[in-house]
Amino acid sequence: MEPDFSGIFHQSSKNLLKGHPYIPEDSHEWPEEWCTTYYKTYPRMPQVPLSDERLSADFFELVSRRSSKRDFSKTPIDFTELSTLLKYSCGITGKLDHGHNRRAQPSGGARFPIEVYPLLFRSNDKLASGLYHYNVKDHALDVLLERQFSDKDIHSFFTYPWVKDASAALILTAIFWRTQNKYGERGYRYILLEAGHIAQNVYLVAEALGLRCCALAGTRDEKIEELLDIDGITESLVYAVVLGK
Repeated sequence: MEPDFSGIFHQSSKNLLKGHPYIPEDSHEWPEEWCTTYYKTYPRMPQVPLSDERLSADFFELVSRRSSKRDFSKTPIDFTELSTLLKYSCGITGKLDHGHNRRAQPSGGARFPIEVYPLLFRSNDKLASGLYHYNVKDHALDVLLERQFSDKDIHSFFTYPWVKDASAALILTAIFWRTQNKYGERGYRYILLEAGHIAQNVYLVAEALGLRCCALAGTRDEKIEELLDIDGITESLVYAVVLGK
């Protein structure tokens, strides 16, 4: 029988002091990287600025209605809907007292290790189908690849047959160093928690917009990481959410 590495990791990472240096209470004593917010950018790629619209919704009603929906119609989500989803699930929503940006999701130590890659299966009013990267700092999309995706292509990325009828997927990856250089082994827990925070935000914003959404772990990780051109080690897929109408 193979060892249960998940159980071993969970027990091992209970120790807060294991695998990371002592963290002084005075933040002035922290190394520079602990106080720096890192943003992944693609400066050589075309960029599409996103819209910034605020909508009103009853929070308690959204939570009551929120559910995973898998019956999609292949209808594209439009540009404004995608902009709003990204802004209010993982985007910058304001400023903190010490000058750093506030984001839609909580992040352990404000390290923000999660990167989001919208994968559009269907072109919309302003964006061609293809692969994009959400540039959080600029609230824009980095255009990584414009191409059409067949049902076969989509099935090569996801294990569920109904994903082919969705409009798009948000691929969540983690750049582990951002969190683990401060929190060590236990930082891995914080990274997965943050991915969950973002996915729940996506659900609530999707509900407010009248969109269907379903988070899933049925991903073919190596195939998606090849598409994203990431190594799967320093940056790796951790979660995905599919969207549509």
